[in-house]
Amino acid sequence: MMQRKVDYRSGSDNLTTNDLEVPPDLTAPSANNSTYALPTKSLATYQAASSVAASTSPVLQSATAARVVQDGNQRWLEVKGAPEKVWPQLREFWLDNGFLLKIDNPSIGIMETDWLENRANLPQDWFTRVLRKVADSFISTGELDKFRTRIERGSAPDTTDIYLTHRGMVEVFADGSSDAKVSAQSGETKTIWTPRPSDPELEAEMLALMLQRFGMTGDQAAATVQKPAMQQARAALVDNSQALAVYDSFDRAWRRVGLALDMSGYVVTDRDRSKGVYYVRRADADIAQEKDSDFWGKMKFWGSKDDKSAPAPKQNEFEIKLAESVNQTKLVVSGRDGKPADANAQQALLSALLSQLK
Repeated sequence: MMQRKVDYRSGSDNLTTNDLEVPPDLTAPSANNSTYALPTKSLATYQAASSVAASTSPVLQSATAARVVQDGNQRWLEVKGAPEKVWPQLREFWLDNGFLLKIDNPSIGIMETDWLENRANLPQDWFTRVLRKVADSFISTGELDKFRTRIERGSAPDTTDIYLTHRGMVEVFADGSSDAKVSAQSGETKTIWTPRPSDPELEAEMLALMLQRFGMTGDQAAATVQKPAMQQARAALVDNSQALAVYDSFDRAWRRVGLALDMSGYVVTDRDRSKGVYYVRRADADIAQEKDSDFWGKMKFWGSKDDKSAPAPKQNEFEIKLAESVNQTKLVVSGRDGKPADANAQQALLSALLSQLK
């Protein structure tokens, strides 16, 4: 089962560990025959009423409520329902799994969790199991995970697309070694957290858990993630490698590019679909700033261009503009506010997108 491969709840301080308590003034009702009179209707009457209720039930069948769609090496979740209805369910999903949400912004359709440890990665030997019962909080896997969820309106009516990406950190010694013996020989004892590659398998497991939240059983979710609905995906560099051609309609290219950005180490800070523009920055530029609780609060998505208090644009911020043409959607990269981007940074961004879109 997928729950055995991910376990963030047991390592989280965000969940209460108190058992449910019965209110002290709660008393059992007395068995009074006059109060609890037997029904006089026949069993056939109730069966007929149940059949009518079942035929008119608005609950979606799990087989059609959600599915995983794969486009090249990208995958996302397509669920029934408008984003306004899906958003609260996603919030509950992350909270129920022990995460706090560092970003919860429905206006741009982005949720991002805090860093948390997957306790399922701990050794399963008897000594570790005994030690966890005594001092679980002192045992660490040396790895942390966070997840970014982005939602878009689906291409089909009354559907929502959910895009999930993973970011990881690993604890290493300051000399770059992960071997305690090697670091001990050099006298290095200080440890630091450093980024590790995203884990597609972990993303798939979390997608499967989401599918269960939307009505599938564990076995159905596992089978759906293993065999997603396949779609053709193509892209190529054009205009002397100064632009990227995505061979799709604008709607589909918009969704694919957004997911490719999340998977390529870039963070979407804002977007304007009417203009076909994504505003992005390098994800690794945020790592050193994440301990600053005011970091995201300083970002004024609604601020005007004339706001003198807004921070000056950074060199690691870009605008990605999509424009539909014949049989393709062309993508170009510029600096913030349409200024020319550094040539090396532009090529790195285009190459990163191409690797995800082709």
